Amino acid sequence: MKQILLLCGVLLVSLISSAQEATTNWPYIYNNFKPATLYMQSGEKLEYSVNVHLVNGRLHYLEGEKINEVKNSDIVIMKIGNTEFMNVDDKMMEIVAQESRGFVAMLRNADISKLNETGGAYGASSNTLSTKALSSLENISNTSYTSHMEMRNSKEDGKALPIIKEYYIVSNKNVYPASKSDIEQLIPIDKKEKFKNFLKTHKIKWKDPKSLLQLVEFFN
Repeated sequence: MKQILLLCGVLLVSLISSAQEATTNWPYIYNNFKPATLYMQSGEKLEYSVNVHLVNGRLHYLEGEKINEVKNSDIVIMKIGNTEFMNVDDKMMEIVAQESRGFVAMLRNADISKLNETGGAYGASSNTLSTKALSSLENISNTSYTSHMEMRNSKEDGKALPIIKEYYIVSNKNVYPASKSDIEQLIPIDKKEKFKNFLKTHKIKWKDPKSLLQLVEFFN
């Protein structure tokens, strides 16, 4: 029984460490830089260890221990294992559902406004803390701000970073926010009734990528 409890404890620690959250000192979608293949507009195929920044959707890569930035517009597609990213509106977004005529992309963004919601420690106001956190994030978003090791070592000293997931429908080289009200504003007046009927028929779930993929049909 003791051995079983010990094993469970080890597994729990392992799970916790692998699920470490992003912080203001480590504003990335992954806990570590990951091996990736980049397919470039030039036709080149590059191999780098990369991570995607949570403030501006920029792609950062390692050159030794130095963190550099790739120009998003130079990238056609990026693959990390079985996960694919594309440059959508100059931000690296994950492809979460796709078909031959288009796809649904997900953007992970740092929720700066939520940094205001928690009270400050040791008498510091939440506004003061969020201002400092935002300043830290803006600095880190600069290319070659610091070394990879320095960032890793200071990760736990940062404030936990809330993340927003935003979905976009990409079809016919156009990008539409996955929001009923936003799409209604973007489409021509003569298509508004068609859009209304389409939603009634397909019963779109606005937080479900597979359901959102049905909208590709509407935009074709």
